[in-house]
Amino acid sequence: MDREQLLGGWRLVSFVYESDDGSQFFPYGREAKGLIIYEAGGCMSAVITRSDRVRLSTEDFGLLPDHEKIALAKGFMNYAGTYEVLEDRIMHHIEIGYFPNWAGTTFIRFPSVHDDYLTLTTPPAYLRGKHYTGRLVWQKVQPSNESTV
Repeated sequence: MDREQLLGGWRLVSFVYESDDGSQFFPYGREAKGLIIYEAGGCMSAVITRSDRVRLSTEDFGLLPDHEKIALAKGFMNYAGTYEVLEDRIMHHIEIGYFPNWAGTTFIRFPSVHDDYLTLTTPPAYLRGKHYTGRLVWQKVQPSNESTV
């Protein structure tokens, strides 16, 4: 994989886990939203969320009822750190993230690029009693010509 192809922002198109027997599940729903960013200095960040999250009862996080905090946790994932591109894989070296156990670990992704689409495939993982492989399809975010001044 050419590292230059990876640089920039990518918007999530789909995220599905598939098993060898053909069963699948969508961990953030069929209409998941997300962004992943790879910058030239070697940092990366990813966020994925359900698209059907409901508005909360307050803007003050400290006043949210526990059941709303739980709902937030069920529909959201993020992590950030550094990355390296090897011949056939991308290594995401996690520094911080929603799930604290990820800090200090490395996520392996097998990339393929076609036109403006990046597919990241995960190694098989044992989930829900079966081995599943994740497939995340991302579309390149095109630069905006709008001024932010």
